[in-house]
Amino acid sequence: MKFAVRSVLLALLATLTFTSARADGPVSIGLNGGGQPSQDAHIEWLRVTWYWSFINPSWGVYDFSGLDPIIDDAQMRGQKVMLILSGAPSWCGGGSNGATPCNIEFWKSYVDQVSSRYAGRIAAYEIWNEPDLSNQAAYGVGWDPDINTYPRYVDYLAEAARIIRRNTCGPLAVVPNACGTLVVGPAMSKSTSRSVSIWEQLDQTFFPDGNASDFLDVISFHHTTTDAGAHSEDVAWDIHNRITDIIRRFNPRNGYKPMWVTEFGWKVQGIHLSESTQQVRTKNLLIEMGGGGFHILSGFNIPRAFIYRQGGCDGDEGYGIYRCDNSPRPVITNYLWLLPFPATQDPSVPRE
Repeated sequence: MKFAVRSVLLALLATLTFTSARADGPVSIGLNGGGQPSQDAHIEWLRVTWYWSFINPSWGVYDFSGLDPIIDDAQMRGQKVMLILSGAPSWCGGGSNGATPCNIEFWKSYVDQVSSRYAGRIAAYEIWNEPDLSNQAAYGVGWDPDINTYPRYVDYLAEAARIIRRNTCGPLAVVPNACGTLVVGPAMSKSTSRSVSIWEQLDQTFFPDGNASDFLDVISFHHTTTDAGAHSEDVAWDIHNRITDIIRRFNPRNGYKPMWVTEFGWKVQGIHLSESTQQVRTKNLLIEMGGGGFHILSGFNIPRAFIYRQGGCDGDEGYGIYRCDNSPRPVITNYLWLLPFPATQDPSVPRE
């Protein structure tokens, strides 16, 4: 009986939420990057990484000298920033890779300092980065402790959302996105048993002021393609299945909110994947995200997606839309340059 009642309630929740979901439409193209190259590519939304450990190098000390110029520059260029809050400092137990969450009071102080300083200037905050991963070599990626041990991801999320909303809207703010600053997460990397556990925690955790899912305005996940043979429609089906089989199944409270793919792209690999193929597949996937093309993602409410790499020369430069020497690849010259600022993909146009 309890199972039947729960099933009915979840079905009703899904129906009510679906009725408010965005219809298919244009997809805003974001980028993990910034500065003049991002403006040259007609990008409006930037996903910015500036770690907690950079801002809070020791107890009670906050240094914004590195982040201030990034925020100022984006505003000067008419761009919007989504700042990732991750990368715990080693002085509070964050570990050598910043993937061990500190005492939650230290986290609250950090979020308060950042969100009060940039109130009204940062458009969105993404809470942590790929918490479904652990023991990663890359800094600020993953959640190394047991995901069921306090503080959990949902605890970090709830505290951050409360503080961001209060600093943006005032001390009585309780309505999500009341003042336009979005809380985004959980920035999942994959669909594994670990990620399922976090989705379930989001759905089943209740605080005095609401369910854990209530603290997210936008759902985010990543789909950077490592398989050179994966076509845009293959990735679109993977995204389709992730939303239907994982998010809507294990976290139905969040299953019909706006979905942002905050990392996606193809890696140029010589004869295995050319620069021109990278450009075509990028465009075609964005068309699918908006509900066009083969209509694989029609009705899935994906209004924004961020290209994984702007450029660089660190061994992963094949993902970049700029080459290692900073020259633009065809994804810019034959695609993004043809779109006016802000770069947005119309899903009604034909696939290439």
